[in-house]
Amino acid sequence: MANWIGRSIKSSLRKASCLALLCVVLPSAVLAVPPVEIVGLFKNQAVVQVGSVQRLMKVGQTSPEGVELLSADTAQAQVRYQGETYTLSLSNRVHSGFRQAEKASVTIPSDDMGQYRVRGAINSQYVNFLVDTGASVLAMSSREAGRLGIDYERGQRGQVQTAQGTADSYFLIIDRVTVAGIIAHNVQAAIIDGNYPVEILLGMSFLRQVSMQENSGVMILTQKF
Repeated sequence: MANWIGRSIKSSLRKASCLALLCVVLPSAVLAVPPVEIVGLFKNQAVVQVGSVQRLMKVGQTSPEGVELLSADTAQAQVRYQGETYTLSLSNRVHSGFRQAEKASVTIPSDDMGQYRVRGAINSQYVNFLVDTGASVLAMSSREAGRLGIDYERGQRGQVQTAQGTADSYFLIIDRVTVAGIIAHNVQAAIIDGNYPVEILLGMSFLRQVSMQENSGVMILTQKF
């Protein structure tokens, strides 16, 4: 009986030792998962979250937290962190919290000059916009307006101040301006006589109709109404 009790005690001790070993090993496995999430994906760019910090990174860049972005497209990103390489899709946390958006929204990464450019439309004509919070109204050249079929000469004549000085212009209301599903109606615009600005400036007459956020080189526009 004593021998059986001794064997039983030894067996129990071995099981306890195994359980203790598991308790030591399992946390190490958990810690091996990088505290890195991908919360935005673009061609050759990604919005990387490390802890509570989000950074817009380009391929080849390394964040102050030590995350290097190796590659990125709209499906996944590859990062190197603490000597290990990981292929990550959009964060599971983002997916698990996904709900169908009630309002249209667009995320715009900044370019090499720190400017925000986005595709959109004026009265169903596709155009490229340069987001310009310093412009009080949407602004374009008369040459561009003519290409879009805008009868700008029916507008009110006036003048605007540009980087090149004072320029003659026509002020009018554009019926519909669209940016990635965000729609604004009755947008005030200035049609500047000549070939400038080269790009159509998406000014505050549009931007005040949307919610606008900017963080770490990313601008988010969301339909307000």
